[in-house]
Amino acid sequence: MLLKDLGEDHIVKQLACRLGQKHPRLIKGIGDDTSVTVQRTGRALLSTTDTLIEGVHFSLSYAPARLIGRKSLSISVSDIAAMGGVPLFGLVSIAMPGRTEKRFLDELYKGLQDVARSSKLVIVGGNTARFEGAVIVSTTVIGEAPGKMIVYRSGARPGDIIYVTGTLGDSALGLRVLQERGIGALKSRLKKAVIRHLDPQPRLAAGVGLSTARLASAMIDVSDGLLLDLKRLCEASAVSAVVELSRVPVSRTLEDYCGKEGLDGAQFSLSGGEDYELLFTSPPSAAKAIERLSKRLKLNMTPIGKIAQPTKKGSRLRVLDKDGASLKITRIGFEHF
Repeated sequence: MLLKDLGEDHIVKQLACRLGQKHPRLIKGIGDDTSVTVQRTGRALLSTTDTLIEGVHFSLSYAPARLIGRKSLSISVSDIAAMGGVPLFGLVSIAMPGRTEKRFLDELYKGLQDVARSSKLVIVGGNTARFEGAVIVSTTVIGEAPGKMIVYRSGARPGDIIYVTGTLGDSALGLRVLQERGIGALKSRLKKAVIRHLDPQPRLAAGVGLSTARLASAMIDVSDGLLLDLKRLCEASAVSAVVELSRVPVSRTLEDYCGKEGLDGAQFSLSGGEDYELLFTSPPSAAKAIERLSKRLKLNMTPIGKIAQPTKKGSRLRVLDKDGASLKITRIGFEHF
């Protein structure tokens, strides 16, 4: 069955049945002009939105509908994690051609439901539209955090250590393999990297842990590339940064691939983007506490450099090779414009 044969009201009702859940702070969810929720005293509201567009962010030739749904919500949840908050409610707007089959929408809903459940948020509304040009999924996530616990990009200070969670570059590798091999890449020996691209995992527990213990002075998620996002953090904090390339964590999968293909792994780890790991800064005195948090969460938090005084001229970023020499940076990440 095609979506054009169902009608918008039927689609919305199906969305409400599949995604609507109870929440102690939800007065009214899907089914009215707006959702109605209750705010808590002493908590600040966090709001973020993202859009995935067919042909720009994904291709239907390799991206299963369920994973499109998962990724669309996960990347908004990642923004909440980067502020040290917890997600509460989500809004989802979907535009797609009328010729789209109902089962595609069903799978997309399943992906949204997967992430809503694992992130403990409730989808409370959204919008549907017919658009013959492409499939578009837009998500808004509303979260909260105690006002004094929110971690901004602007808190980094000279002398702070720069950390990153997990490994970097896997998503960029996954995209490269998908573009070369199509959906068959999901069955290749590079499957782990492919999944990292199609199904990123927001680091909610790490974000909350860093904020509640006040371990992070500044934080951002790595969505557009390590160097580009670090540059944004440095600009917000009015500082500069020095990154040691040899300390940037990469997976064995990426190492093996670059070794076999004769490629420079830095192009993936420094500017690849869409890893959705947390990039944060912290004073040296917090190092032991960060190690303990890392062990408790079973998530690597690797120091990769230091924050420095702002430079009067030139770039805010320096990348050093294993010998301590500055590398020439030609690309720092992905920008739409």
